Amino acid sequence: MEDHESLVARSLEQYEARLPRLNRASDAIGHAIRARLRDDGLNHHTVQSRVKDPVSVRGKLDRLTADGRFKYEHGLEQLDDLIGVRVIMFLEPDIADVATALKGQFNCREDDDKTSSQRRNGQIGYAGRHLILEVPAENVPVGCQAYIGERFEVQIRTVLQHAWAAFEHDIRYKGLAESNAEVDRAFTMASTLIELADAQFSAINDIVKRRQAESTAGFAVDPAATELTGDILQDMLARLLPEHPRSQARQYTWLGDLLAANGVRTVADAEGLFGAADWSGVAKRMDYKFRAGHVRIADDFLLKTWGPDYIARTKSLGDDPKREAKLTHRLERMQD
Repeated sequence: MEDHESLVARSLEQYEARLPRLNRASDAIGHAIRARLRDDGLNHHTVQSRVKDPVSVRGKLDRLTADGRFKYEHGLEQLDDLIGVRVIMFLEPDIADVATALKGQFNCREDDDKTSSQRRNGQIGYAGRHLILEVPAENVPVGCQAYIGERFEVQIRTVLQHAWAAFEHDIRYKGLAESNAEVDRAFTMASTLIELADAQFSAINDIVKRRQAESTAGFAVDPAATELTGDILQDMLARLLPEHPRSQARQYTWLGDLLAANGVRTVADAEGLFGAADWSGVAKRMDYKFRAGHVRIADDFLLKTWGPDYIARTKSLGDDPKREAKLTHRLERMQD
């Protein structure tokens, strides 16, 4: 039987040989996830993808179980996080929507909701959601065709949860707080404050959405003469779709450019178009796994309304060379 040091040496040699492919796969997977979140209108702070460095791989292969055995006695084949992705959100409730979106895009091998587990057990500390995903053989995400079967870990956190985890890891990694009760207590207090702050951010977001939905003010004194802008679209869709989450601010500007390319250039034009929309019908046809963001559902409504002509007229924007194929696929789903 191969001894541990030989196993580690062989594993690290294999890993060095795989690094170029893993780096390419990491870039492709990160791009696919960003595209999915953008397409679904999920408002996020950032998506970071990376490949584990060889020193970290060595450290993980040397880990022991509680009874003193090596945890990863079969080497690299047991490591699911050689590629790691962090998705950082602004609001905690959006984490569940991201998890649902990614589990629909990739095969899910493991789903560990650490936040829910801690709250069920009355604990305070690290919060976030971890997924072990795999590039599927069918319905392969765009750009990932060469990496079918590649496994990777996704950590989904809020900005505040990420800040806590990064600082805590830095302190523990440097060995400055081992078995230090005072530091442990301080981290626990900080975790509690972060949980409260995340809850307040969500409450603020709910208040803003409610006020937007309750607003009865007109968009302009003369809607027919007022040019449509991203800000106006954001306000308009928040009122029309109060149950759907906001998209990223830049996406409303993009939607305005999209509408202009299709002849919808004024507030009056947009009010007439969106005011008659069957939003629930669009959502039913698209069979969303979660509530789509404002811009995603508006884009699907425009696709349903104008069909192939919409695809042809929006090609001139040139913001995403793969958009034509995505729109064609979505139109096919609507017609099934």
